[in-house]
Amino acid sequence: MVEDGGQRFAENPSEIPVSPVGWRKPILAAFLSFLITGLGQAYNRQWRRTLGFVVVTLLLDLVFLHFRVWATFKGLASGISVLLLWRTIMGVDAAVQARRRLKGPAPAVPVSATLAAVAIVVAAVLLESTNWFNPLAAFRAFRITSSSMCPTLCEGDRIIADVWGFRSREPQRGDVAMFLFDRETALHVKRIVAVGGDEVVNTQTDVLVNGSPVGLPASACGTSVVRTPPEPQPSENLKKLQVPSKQFFVVGDDLGNSYDSRFYGAIEVSRLRGKPIYLYWSRKMDRIGCAVK
Repeated sequence: MVEDGGQRFAENPSEIPVSPVGWRKPILAAFLSFLITGLGQAYNRQWRRTLGFVVVTLLLDLVFLHFRVWATFKGLASGISVLLLWRTIMGVDAAVQARRRLKGPAPAVPVSATLAAVAIVVAAVLLESTNWFNPLAAFRAFRITSSSMCPTLCEGDRIIADVWGFRSREPQRGDVAMFLFDRETALHVKRIVAVGGDEVVNTQTDVLVNGSPVGLPASACGTSVVRTPPEPQPSENLKKLQVPSKQFFVVGDDLGNSYDSRFYGAIEVSRLRGKPIYLYWSRKMDRIGCAVK
């Protein structure tokens, strides 16, 4: 610093202190970039940096989608950690660049460059929201609201489901499936015990498929089953049924506490909406991360 007539001047513009008010722009830039890919860089009018971060983010999304990172609990934890780290890097970069621009004269940026940066961000948001680039497109989180599938899925459990789980293959006996029932918008979760062509007989205490009792799990994810005694059923629910083609018969793992195909019949395959794959949260900590089988 040098003095002249009692006034102080900076020899180097980078030595000019930034006022506390000046920190607002770096913080805002960091927040914008953490929130939306490249938005902080676009706010700084740095379209090349905006494009670079957008391209890398889309490539990262494609890698996650290709390797189905979210298909396991460990993958979920690792993927979220990587995304948070990447968002932090983008935010820090936006804040550092914004602070540097406060210390010196802002370079002239053509209006076209600013518009290009904004267009890049908008395009990135649109691409990430499509099934082609969104690594979460095939996976959704749901909360279990009943105990009919306990011990596999108990009330209050939160799960990740593969909504594309039955796109490439037909449902099999033993699969846990999510489906729409009638005109309801809420999804139901049950276990498939019979498919097209199978013969089902419902007794007062059990369900027979092709002459054999269905095999329901005695325990799952560290939880033992507490069977609810089945209620007496009307005679019309005890008749023999042959499951039609392209349909499936479902029951709950807690057979005495489940409203299922014994009451409303077989479900069309077209009503399938996904397959639960693991628990990401549960009131019992030892159930977290457990695969749904």
